[in-house]
Amino acid sequence: MLGHDLVSHVRSAMLNKLRGLPVPESHPVLSQLRTGVFVTVESIVRSGGYERREVRGSLGIVEPFRDLAFDSAKVAAKLALSIPRFTEFDLRRSVIEVTLVEGLREWGGDLGSFEWGREGVYVITGNKKLVVLPQTMIERRLLGPALLRYIESMVGAAERMYKFATRIFYELRPEGEVIERELWKSRVIRQYLEVVR
Repeated sequence: MLGHDLVSHVRSAMLNKLRGLPVPESHPVLSQLRTGVFVTVESIVRSGGYERREVRGSLGIVEPFRDLAFDSAKVAAKLALSIPRFTEFDLRRSVIEVTLVEGLREWGGDLGSFEWGREGVYVITGNKKLVVLPQTMIERRLLGPALLRYIESMVGAAERMYKFATRIFYELRPEGEVIERELWKSRVIRQYLEVVR
């Protein structure tokens, strides 16, 4: 139920922003929650008899500014305007994914205790900031030392690193059923864990 409410709220915020209307800043359930939130838009691309998803844009905050209803609407509205040539038509043909971020805590880079598929990373080096969500780790095969190499390639030597827990809600089809993704069950993670054990 939370996932459906959240994705529906985000969709409404994006649609209203594209139409030049006020975004919905409150919700009976979401206004009671305080978490960081990331919104991702993926287009469905069909070619050669296959369907694949292509990320059009992603934006978020690791710590709450106000409450989840307000923050997710503001992030979604900003994202809708930041995607080049993004229209209502594109939104209707896109899948929305919302990642909740909780429990931000300092992390020294210990990979042995890292919960692959459940945790993300937030890194600060000078004025550079980097967020790596669990789904990005799986898609780019950033498991084990590859994650630390990726961080260094993006921001240099990390001055401060944090990890956080996530819950990921995802539409199976544009404007369709919403599920909670269980990335820790991913084949990619299972194979990695079999190798390191």
